[in-house]
This record gives sequence, C-alpha cells and structure tokens, in this order.
Amino acid sequence: MLQKGAEELEKKIANFSTILQQLKTTAITIWVALLGWAFASKINALVPLGYVIIFGFWLLEATYWKVQFYSIQRLNAVTQFLNNESALDESFNTRSIPEGLVYPLGSLKTLKMPSLWRSLCAPSIYIFYTFLFVVNSIVWLITFKTAL
Repeated sequence: MLQKGAEELEKKIANFSTILQQLKTTAITIWVALLGWAFASKINALVPLGYVIIFGFWLLEATYWKVQFYSIQRLNAVTQFLNNESALDESFNTRSIPEGLVYPLGSLKTLKMPSLWRSLCAPSIYIFYTFLFVVNSIVWLITFKTAL
C-alpha cells in the first residue's frame, strides 16, 4: 500500500510538472499573439492587456505549484516513514499505518499547503513572469513614445 501511495504521488508530481510547463508555453503564446495583434493593428492600447495575461497565468501557475509542492511534501513524508526503522517496527507491531500516509491519499495533518504568496515568489515562477512583465513594460514604453 505504501508503494502504491508513493507511486501515485510520483505520478501526480510528474503531471503537475507537465501542467506547469504547459502553462508557461500557453502564457507566452497568448502574450506574443497579443503583442503581434497590437502591432499589426497599430492599436497600442492593447499592449497593457499583456499585464492581464501575465498576472493571470502567474496566479494560475502559482496555484498549481502549491498543490505540486504539497505532493512533494507528502512523498517526503512517505519516504521518511519508510526509512525510519523504529516507526516501521511500531507500525508492524500495532498493525497500523499513520493516517493519510497510504493509498488512497487522505489528508496528512502534519503538512500544510504553502501560502499563495510563497508560491507566487517561487523562483521557478516569479523569474519567468517578472521577465515577461519587464519586457511588456519596455514594449509599452516604446509604443507609448512612438504614439507621441
């Protein structure tokens, strides 16, 4: 059962990694399409909409990252339990396993979901979206100066 739980967690973590990468790809695709549309149609007022795209995807990715981080913590809890010989002996003697540690995955009361602020500030997230924010600002300044 523990192995099944660990395998499920590993699958979840891998799926979230895929989703996080797809979110970055989608964000940049939509953002570049918006900028292309703004330049092609010569409507400079569309450039600030890039901020909406950037912040929307930043928030969405941070939310998925929170769940992935929690899953990583869960996998670490299972691994620590399996590597703790005294906990395993006690578990075999009492014929019980700590609640929420095995498949199907319940809630583990000793772990907390990270805050939204922490997930927004995760380097794998904020570096990418801060870069897009800076580039969008530069593009907006350029379009603003050319409009004058």
